[in-house]
Amino acid sequence: MTREITIAGARLSAADTFSALYRLQALRKVSERAFAGIDALVLPTAPTAYSTAQVLANPVELNSRLGTYTNFVNLLDLCGLALPAAIRPDDITVRHHAAGARRPGRASCQHRPRLSCRYQIEHGRQEFAAAASRGLAAGLGGDEIAIAVVGAHLSGMALNCELKALGGRLLEAAITAPDYRLYALPTTPPKPGMLRVEKGAGSSIALELWALSAAAFGKFVAAIPPPLSIGTVRLADGRGVKGFIVEPADVDSARDISAFGGWRAFVMDATAV
Repeated sequence: MTREITIAGARLSAADTFSALYRLQALRKVSERAFAGIDALVLPTAPTAYSTAQVLANPVELNSRLGTYTNFVNLLDLCGLALPAAIRPDDITVRHHAAGARRPGRASCQHRPRLSCRYQIEHGRQEFAAAASRGLAAGLGGDEIAIAVVGAHLSGMALNCELKALGGRLLEAAITAPDYRLYALPTTPPKPGMLRVEKGAGSSIALELWALSAAAFGKFVAAIPPPLSIGTVRLADGRGVKGFIVEPADVDSARDISAFGGWRAFVMDATAV
């Protein structure tokens, strides 16, 4: 396919090339003016989907068609980001594409993490609300184990897909007893660390309970990187469940964000425009 595309360039003269470049620069100026009053343009990521056989039979045309809503991003020197929008009944993720304008002194590339994070936070809220409207999953069944997540594994957050990949089921939203401090750890991706303190001397932290089979729970715990670990988390209603904790030595230089009451609230505040 690459060969077919590059060979086509032999039909163009140097004059044709420079004429196209001048035209492209003019269109970039037009796009900058068009984006002056908006922060982002949201479009479908692709107009449709093709099978591998279809693409192999007609690679140039079909690949070009798949870029209907995205090809302009590179040409106009914009920044683009593909974001999850919804889950179809067959568990296929529907994605949208957001393009931001490049402005003098304020490149939208710098703000893509903010846009992505705010989008995922809202997506997570909608996902949880949808689950609640359907009736959250029933209690634990069979050999399932409940695990409390407080950070990047929350609904709609960066690592929530790890729980889903292991067949995790969202059980409920809950809060801890007021016996914890929450810290923003210097990890990639950003994660919180929840530290248990003396009874009643901390804050109640928002979290979610997910159900995993015993086998999936073992795989999940085995993959948890330091400084995080799994311990018993005490909930406000007196229950004790397995969940993410951190050791005192690992929060010495971390920011205490307990006042936010949870990771989602902290991230939303940190990404507020």
